[in-house]
Amino acid sequence: MMEEKLEIQLINNNQTYGNDILLIKGQEQSQIPYEEEMDRDTTIKYLNDFIKPKYEIRWFIESLGNDTLCFVLLKSDEWEILEEEFGKEKLNHYFTPIDFERKMFDLNVDEVYSLLDLRSKNENLDFSILADWMKILTKEKELKFQKNNGEIDFKNYLKSINMIKKLKSDFINKHKELRFLI
Repeated sequence: MMEEKLEIQLINNNQTYGNDILLIKGQEQSQIPYEEEMDRDTTIKYLNDFIKPKYEIRWFIESLGNDTLCFVLLKSDEWEILEEEFGKEKLNHYFTPIDFERKMFDLNVDEVYSLLDLRSKNENLDFSILADWMKILTKEKELKFQKNNGEIDFKNYLKSINMIKKLKSDFINKHKELRFLI
């Protein structure tokens, strides 16, 4: 539980998605910067950033694939104690840090099942490594979709696919502990 009181104000922004959220902690304020719609990923990411460095929200990865996702709020020094006790990779396998690049609620079904499969084959491996691999695979899939739908010319497709191949190769070389990549 947080020791400091966190207040939330809803601010009318005349947008169709509804009000914006203003976070208030003492004299500190931060408005969550939604773009075209209010979404849960953005809310959690900015809330987490707002409460740092004293606190941190982490995603409990065991909830991946369920109809609700679970998150845990602890003091940052409590996360550090857990990291010392269990090791960083093992802790991050179960409770992954949230950053602005992390997809949580916005993962599609294929990504969720692929991540679950990868995670089952890579016990105790930091989930962020698996998520980064999934980002590369998703980019590759999107590129093939663009090519098949005529959204990208062949020259740019070849250039992009070669960049992805290099990314994959570099990633595999960097993370030799990752199993069942392909």
